[in-house]
Amino acid sequence: MKKNYLLLLPFTISLLQAQNSQLYYSGKFLTSKDKVQNFLKIHNKNSGIYELTDEEGFAIIAAKPYDTLVWNQGKNIHVISTYELRELRAILESQTEKKNVENIYSKAYDTLVSKEIKDDFSIEKTKARLSKKSHSYFNLIRKLKQKNDSVYIVKRLDNRMLMFNGSFTTSFDIKNRNAVPLTQSRYVQGRSENGNLVWKGPETHEMFSFGPDISTLGFNGLPYEYDQNGKLIPWVDGLQHARKYNNDIFKTTVGYNNQLNVNAFIQEGNNEKIRLSLNLGQQKNQMYFIDQFDIANSFKAKLNTELGGYTINLAFNYEEDKATNTNRIGLFNKAYQNSLLTPVSFSNEQNTFLNNGSQRSYSQYADNPSFLFEQDSKYRYQNRERWFSLNVIKNWDHFKVNISQSYEKNTIWNLDQYKPSAYGFSNGVLNERTQNSSAYHSNILGSYTLGDYDFKNIFSLNFILNDRKSDIYNSFINQRSLYQRTSQDHIFNYNMEIRDYDFEAGFNLGNAFYISNTSLKNNYWLPKANFYLKFNDIFDWYNYNFKLLGSYTQLSSEPEITRSYASYATTLLNAENYNQYFPVQEVESFKGLSNINSKEWKVGANLNIGYHISLDGEYFNRKNTDDLFPVFENNQLKLKNIADHTYSGYEFNFAYNRLRLGYHIYTNHKVSFFKYKDIVDRIAPGYQNLAVSGFKDIYKTLSEGQTLGAVMGSYFERNAAGQLIIDEFGFPKKANGMKIIADPTPDFVMKFNHSFTYKNLSLDINWEWKKGGQLWNGTQAVLDYYGRSSDSGDQRNVKNYVFQGVDANGSINQIPVDFYDPSRNVHENRWSRYGYLGVAENYIQKADYIRINNISLSSNFPINYGNQNLKLTFYVNNLMLWQANKGADPNQNFYDMDNGRGLDFFNLPSFKTFGCIVSLKF
Repeated sequence: MKKNYLLLLPFTISLLQAQNSQLYYSGKFLTSKDKVQNFLKIHNKNSGIYELTDEEGFAIIAAKPYDTLVWNQGKNIHVISTYELRELRAILESQTEKKNVENIYSKAYDTLVSKEIKDDFSIEKTKARLSKKSHSYFNLIRKLKQKNDSVYIVKRLDNRMLMFNGSFTTSFDIKNRNAVPLTQSRYVQGRSENGNLVWKGPETHEMFSFGPDISTLGFNGLPYEYDQNGKLIPWVDGLQHARKYNNDIFKTTVGYNNQLNVNAFIQEGNNEKIRLSLNLGQQKNQMYFIDQFDIANSFKAKLNTELGGYTINLAFNYEEDKATNTNRIGLFNKAYQNSLLTPVSFSNEQNTFLNNGSQRSYSQYADNPSFLFEQDSKYRYQNRERWFSLNVIKNWDHFKVNISQSYEKNTIWNLDQYKPSAYGFSNGVLNERTQNSSAYHSNILGSYTLGDYDFKNIFSLNFILNDRKSDIYNSFINQRSLYQRTSQDHIFNYNMEIRDYDFEAGFNLGNAFYISNTSLKNNYWLPKANFYLKFNDIFDWYNYNFKLLGSYTQLSSEPEITRSYASYATTLLNAENYNQYFPVQEVESFKGLSNINSKEWKVGANLNIGYHISLDGEYFNRKNTDDLFPVFENNQLKLKNIADHTYSGYEFNFAYNRLRLGYHIYTNHKVSFFKYKDIVDRIAPGYQNLAVSGFKDIYKTLSEGQTLGAVMGSYFERNAAGQLIIDEFGFPKKANGMKIIADPTPDFVMKFNHSFTYKNLSLDINWEWKKGGQLWNGTQAVLDYYGRSSDSGDQRNVKNYVFQGVDANGSINQIPVDFYDPSRNVHENRWSRYGYLGVAENYIQKADYIRINNISLSSNFPINYGNQNLKLTFYVNNLMLWQANKGADPNQNFYDMDNGRGLDFFNLPSFKTFGCIVSLKF
């Protein structure tokens, strides 16, 4: 037989789908609400691969030591340790119960077909025997039971014990913001008049900070409701010098997280009969803004037992989350923007309101951040989630059935409000948004196993039913949106494994149906194929292994009906009208759309050199067709199948594990290299250069043949030779229209993981380097426009500067200019002459960075001979960030949108976190 199945290898190579790597990580992955979910995507950031969980939240994914797994859109992260990795064979064997076929003997049949022999009562001749299910320790025998006429079972005397264990974990963290743009602290609110620089107070509603040097001014000391020290006038002896006010709205904050887990179980011998687990949690996440925080409480209960050969699992989760505010309407970005634009001569902290009850700000065209955060109710956001699940498993000799049922109900409440006198909403605005959603999930999985360790075949059939409903109400427009989807997945899967000494091979074939009441067309052909070939101990060198692998997968999906696309409303506004952003319009419908179909193939290889060194690489290519994007048509927000795009790239990993540096000192190191691109292949007619995110006058776009999400904006006019065209005033000339000016895609990303262990101490360091990619720094553009940027402060006195370029006739420019000439209108200086955003091309900056993501030091302290354990961990995140751009962290997103990376318009800064975790297992 061993020779025969080797003939299957050509068939195996052409059809099989890859197991992901030489080592795998397996486990349960939960949603952001700690619930199991089928088809939850688990992404390996280091390799770029992803896998989907089954109905129990279980998934197997190719990984290497210190790879980073992320799920729930990056909200959950797990860095894999070496001991957590196993070979696929070991993982699969641990999931499959092994049984041997026993001979059946009947004494009655034997007496009919056999001759009588002498000494029938001899112990050596007897056919009566003990069942293999009998207990082996006869001093614990409870009873003797006859199974049939020749087989007896010895039952043991079980000692039932009620046992308790659990853990308590508490942690606290200290947050502080990372880099923010530099602003000037020299020039006050005002502009030039009749050739002189003049301070213009808040009552004039002046927005520019092109006034005089603050060192030349003093307070007059007279009552003035905008400043308790009085108005500013030219300084003379005897006057109090003008003060430079600090309007930073960030502060150092402290948060905490407490988790108590208690398990009670009844144990008979070494077997658990029933287990009850309870988990209580509370977390306070303190924002780095003024008095902004959220509190989360959770209660989770699980009951596991075996009854009549069935494994039964029950679970119930309740979670409540409430926050003072969320950033759904861009509130945090708006407060941050106003804090940066506030002139150095005005203090936001002195008072929030004027005597007439309106807000006190430096202009009627600006807001005081304290006023924006002023609120009557303590919380403007609440979220309650209830989830219940039932899972039943039954195993026969080769057949297994798994039935899973779950029901979830969520209620989300937002109170979005701007009070009267807010910029953009002088009369105030309020919207109460309520979203009630529910989800029923049913999963039935049956599998049948043939063969043994050397040649195994597994057939499985899976039926999945999902019913989801969502009810959204916005009071501002008095509109209710109702969505409902019932979808079915029918999945057939065949898996074969071959093992022969130093050779292993496996392949997997499958097909799936996707049926949905919201889909324009159901899909009945979603094949997949994986293969792997592994050669162990090559050249008879122990643990020198080589693996070749590949895969092909087709998937069909639809957008989640609980997701809101209201934030797409930014694309209706010019950046200068950001103050009018107040998203209340939900997508019209999720029906009548084609599925998002993807075809992905991967090929890779892995080489293990002894026990310490491993090398692996992989190339991947995923073609997405009929991808969905939001659009506004006839004043309605709709989803449309607009574009096809191809995401492709490759990754290489090198690891050196268990390197010994000294007595009890070991270290592990891993380096990964990742490069990718996402190119738009096709755009539906009429949607070329559609905005994906951003504003009307600067946005990320869909453009055929270009990177998905390339930045579209204004640019300078140039001649055929690429030289700048200089206008008659001596400044570069702004061209008409817009074009693609930046590509956010990095050249490559490298990640480094290092760990050091000494006895019970461990030190882990994780850092990364991103090379290439570009972003538009709109924050810098607006700060320049109003004279608040550091550059506009340092360079406004530059005179007789000649820009390199040519005039309209092609002659070399020789016109000298002053960056800021007080004799001219403020709108004619270098930074204000091009308008609110300037020329977008001028603010394209590199997005390179080097970041130390995490450093942690932990130690275990065994207690009571190891029965209890105390673990202490100190950690710091984002300790160091070097960035090429002048602004916020390049990884921060435009208005916190998932597809907003590459646009920086007062993006919130990231923060560094210092924390301590204390965990006690008892």
